[in-house]
Amino acid sequence: MVARILLLLMLWTFSPLSLAEEIDLIERFGTRNDYNENLEIPWVELETRVSAPPEDKDLVELPMDNLQKNLTLYADFTNLVVDRGDLVTRTWYVVRSDRGAYNGTYEGIRCGTREYKIYAYANPSRKDKPLRIAEFPKWREIKDNSYRAELVRDYLCAESIPRSPDQIRNTPVKDSSQSQYLYPF
Repeated sequence: MVARILLLLMLWTFSPLSLAEEIDLIERFGTRNDYNENLEIPWVELETRVSAPPEDKDLVELPMDNLQKNLTLYADFTNLVVDRGDLVTRTWYVVRSDRGAYNGTYEGIRCGTREYKIYAYANPSRKDKPLRIAEFPKWREIKDNSYRAELVRDYLCAESIPRSPDQIRNTPVKDSSQSQYLYPF
């Protein structure tokens, strides 16, 4: 008698009906993934208008550890644009050498992906075309140990989102000669 009860109990435990009930309970109360990638909004870059090259009075020197010693980086934080629509920070950067060479680039930086794009080049010593618009600009990865990586880390980004223009302007500028911070404004 006990053997029959055990046999019936085993048959009921492994019957398809009990497995179906178990599967139903897993579907009902188990882990559910409600994520639907079709509902994602794809990132779209907004139209970029290149501003005029910066004037010397608008440039702020940014000492960089990852820039050659004979070069100095300047940024135009006066005409800085942080677009909340596409989360891109755009402004002019100027690199000057000790010998007087001048190269300016109008760039956009995406904090979330650590990428940059050059929209235009400026060189006031070129009389024929002091401002050149890049024909087919594309996003490029910001390499570690580059001055752009320092810009992202020290000035432009708070983790993966851009800082506001006021936050960027009020970020202390590193003084490489004194190893302390000085405010640019």
